[in-house]
Amino acid sequence: IAITLSLFLDVVPRQVYLHLLLRFPALYFSRVTRIFQDANLGMGEIKRMALEAVESDLDGEMSRGTNGESSINRMLVYQGFFPQEHTGAPVSYINLRNSWQGFIDSLMREWKTLNIISVLLLSAILTILQIEAAAANPLTRFSALLSLVCAFMSLLYGCLYIIRFGTMRKTHKAAEWANESERSSTSIFWNVWVMLAMPAVWLGWSMILYLVCVMSFVWQTGTVSDRVPASLLASDVEVLVPRIIISAVLGLGFVYLVLIALTFRRYS
Repeated sequence: IAITLSLFLDVVPRQVYLHLLLRFPALYFSRVTRIFQDANLGMGEIKRMALEAVESDLDGEMSRGTNGESSINRMLVYQGFFPQEHTGAPVSYINLRNSWQGFIDSLMREWKTLNIISVLLLSAILTILQIEAAAANPLTRFSALLSLVCAFMSLLYGCLYIIRFGTMRKTHKAAEWANESERSSTSIFWNVWVMLAMPAVWLGWSMILYLVCVMSFVWQTGTVSDRVPASLLASDVEVLVPRIIISAVLGLGFVYLVLIALTFRRYS
């Protein structure tokens, strides 16, 4: 019974939610864990190596009369803040630092590319909405509006990430992410891997909805007449439902935005 409950209350919802996110969180999780697997270092080892690096610099700094700065660095290490430049840092620690900084740089390039695609997609959606036949078709219009909302949220997330992830290059941030990757259980709805995937997820759904918009425009307009027959005009209820869906999607986007802000505050 316990296994069955765990399957239907945890495994199945987690997989359904992951598929709704187009499995992008799993991709980012594998990329981060690969960094620490290649380095073969855990959070405790990263702290220990940073402390050893400070200690190795202590003798040289004392001979130069700068032992006060070294004491400050050592105190920072004990508190979890790791100096980034050490002359005597272990090779594995340096490799981890370089790998982590390379990962952050790759994320920044990805998000800049996603932002460019989002801007191009926004202009394409606005263009298709200006076509009278497309705007008159319910499926074309509402799929375009949904795609517009998703592209806008992707652009918003991407801009925030580019601004804030510049501070994630420090190695002690890598230790915090290593701690996240070693957790045995995480929240289904929100975790750092979902956060990393937000720009790609929303852009992915925007592109899917834009394809729906284009195909509905191809197959439902311009066949006999561009005018929609009165019998096919949507009623007030049929118009209200898509509006509620669009508003709910936009509201979900702002809920994610609040969660992103809280996560950045925790890691800042």
